[in-house]
Amino acid sequence: MLDALTQGAPERILSLFVITLVPYSLVGPFAGVVVDRLPRRALLVGTNVFRAVLLGTVSLWAGLLPGEGALYAGALVLLGFGRLYLTTKSAVLPMVVPEDRLLRANASSNGFGMVSGLGGAAAGVLLAGLLGTTGAFALTGGIYLGSAGLATLISLPPRASRSEREPLGAALGRVAGDLLVGLRLVWNNLRARLPLTAIFLARTVALLIAIVAVLVIKTEFPEAGDRFGRLSAGALALGAAGAGAFIGTVTAGVLGRRLSEPVLMLAGLGISGTGAVVLGGIIDLFAVSALSFVAGYGAFVTKVAVDAHIQEVLPNDTHGRAFSLYDIIYNMASVVAAGIVVAFGAVSLRALVLVSGAAALVLAGLLGMAMRRAGMLEAGGTAAAPEPGA
Repeated sequence: MLDALTQGAPERILSLFVITLVPYSLVGPFAGVVVDRLPRRALLVGTNVFRAVLLGTVSLWAGLLPGEGALYAGALVLLGFGRLYLTTKSAVLPMVVPEDRLLRANASSNGFGMVSGLGGAAAGVLLAGLLGTTGAFALTGGIYLGSAGLATLISLPPRASRSEREPLGAALGRVAGDLLVGLRLVWNNLRARLPLTAIFLARTVALLIAIVAVLVIKTEFPEAGDRFGRLSAGALALGAAGAGAFIGTVTAGVLGRRLSEPVLMLAGLGISGTGAVVLGGIIDLFAVSALSFVAGYGAFVTKVAVDAHIQEVLPNDTHGRAFSLYDIIYNMASVVAAGIVVAFGAVSLRALVLVSGAAALVLAGLLGMAMRRAGMLEAGGTAAAPEPGA
């Protein structure tokens, strides 16, 4: 994605998002059914072991397809098991963390995940230069094995259920029915549906701003390349967004001591929208970077709050399917953001950001009204028993 961003090609960004995100969105709900049926510690271990084996055997299967086809297919499989791991992780957290600490636990999880992701990307570039691609893959596989070993130490309460006693083949035969029931349960619960709407809007606004920021830096500040190198546009915009996202995950837990999760969702979306309205029309390198920072911050405040809220309002045995639906919405928001930039390519980028920010504020207001009607903004509304919506 970074390479596509540095070339200033919104069409390529859109195609990359479609190729890498849509396949997981199609199979994601089935992954959720697996998470709800199989022992979750075994999934945490197994997904990491599989990824370690895949990376450790690159030299054996890399030539199976012409060109880089095998490596590309391997990357898709690797990312797919990564999504399964993250879905399982989200379903495990409520089993090991008290409900009143879920917001802070999700903030820590997202924060450490972001730091490890950014650090891993930097380390990958360094290791590939020192050890070569195969050596770097093998070392990464060893890290996955270490993670699998740590997962074996997690103690989870027993989950006695019919699905765990059934053979996997018989369980998979009921996947379609379980899938429909689980998704219907999630979608019919207004206290789950509204937060999922919030994360879709927040992610769309944040990605749209990130893409536009890259394009603006590329076209309006070409001298930035002389100061920061070939990756300047992507590094400046995504680095600022990443910094905002990290601070958002860190501060969300602190804010959650005073604000309810629904209020945090609206605040995050409102922060992103306000940043776009205030800074979107200013053509200045600092202002564009600040805009990316604010958008990243607002989006991750919303994300942390939604993560914790979904874990609280839905039964534990539906969390796998719930977070699979969450992944679909999260991924589709990225595709929608890139699609908007492509569709309105002839419009001024500044105007696009300003209109998007204003739309985010209007939608945040409408979402807040819906949450108030659902009783989510009242004292104790978050912790109340989930109620199905119309």
